Amino acid sequence: MTALLDHFRLHQQPFPRVPPEEAILRHKGIEEAIARLHFALERDTIALLVADSGYGKSTVLSLFAKSLDASNHQLVTLSLTTLGPFSLISNIATSLGLRPKRFKGDTAAALLAHLRGLPRRTILVVDEAHLLPDESLEDLRLLTADAFDRRSPFALVLCGQPRLRERLAEPRHVALAQRIGVRIRLRPLTEGEVGLFIAQHLKAAGASGALFDAQATAVLFQHTRGVPRLVQNLALGAALAAMAAGNTTVDTVAVQQAVVDLEDL
Repeated sequence: MTALLDHFRLHQQPFPRVPPEEAILRHKGIEEAIARLHFALERDTIALLVADSGYGKSTVLSLFAKSLDASNHQLVTLSLTTLGPFSLISNIATSLGLRPKRFKGDTAAALLAHLRGLPRRTILVVDEAHLLPDESLEDLRLLTADAFDRRSPFALVLCGQPRLRERLAEPRHVALAQRIGVRIRLRPLTEGEVGLFIAQHLKAAGASGALFDAQATAVLFQHTRGVPRLVQNLALGAALAAMAAGNTTVDTVAVQQAVVDLEDL
């Protein structure tokens, strides 16, 4: 990768898997998602965030976490895809430093009492929730049903792929679905946003000007359909192809070569 930096006169790697905040394009979809998460927090309602793989869900959650007032909130993120049906409440308790009790009901009661006594409001983000067992989703309903007529002891954000919406629409989960007051779905980037997305990444990497010509960006959009992760992967591949050809800008030929290279992997 050092050769790529030297070739395009960059000071850090372009299109990293986890981009620094200055490389993130805060487009309309991201800003609206963050605003809705804050609205759910203020409204004291459950938020549902769904997105296909590679659409920027992790980016939204990261920016949301950074936007919180740390003196008033603590964020707890759990990815519970491998949990058995009766371990979700124990896992949440352990994440908060509590020792699970013998019976799930006792653990739940101790957990809720602990959350109510904290000086900061806890925001529980359950990622990959579309893979949770039905019993775990039911446990979340029971936790959020505690004292429904008063402020919830914690805020809940359910995150996952679109399959999560289908699961919550099933009759057995209707009570949990009814408690969801804010629903967010991330969409792919538009063609114009893809150009801005690439430019933002390159600017953060130290580019002094545009490295992708307009037609290359259009072809890149066609092949990625605006999915951010695919845009990053293909843009990096196109930059490598341009370097191999001895070009200091990325054109449609480089993008097409990157498509071939990625398809061969």
